[in-house]
Amino acid sequence: MTTFLAIAFGLSFGLILLGFFADRAAVKARINGANGMPILVALILSFLGSLGVAVIAGIFGGWAILGWILLLTIPYHVGLAALLIWRLQSLATRVAEIERAARERWMTRKS
Repeated sequence: MTTFLAIAFGLSFGLILLGFFADRAAVKARINGANGMPILVALILSFLGSLGVAVIAGIFGGWAILGWILLLTIPYHVGLAALLIWRLQSLATRVAEIERAARERWMTRKS
């Protein structure tokens, strides 16, 4: 059961990181329109997958483990979402500041 849960956790974390890196690449490339959709979809899919993992673990490992997985999956997803969205926001702020500084340099050079 531990191996199954470790694989499920790894896949969940990998899926969420895939969404994060997709959003991060869009921010760094200054692509408008992504607006966090990849990370949102990844979090929803991961959460739904966690529900399936909880049911499978409950069937094969006992119903107590189902409760623990359900109890821990909500703070895991909320905490990870808050952390990654905070990192994306700080990256977007840095990119916007770099663009603003470059625009100001160009405007002063042009004058």
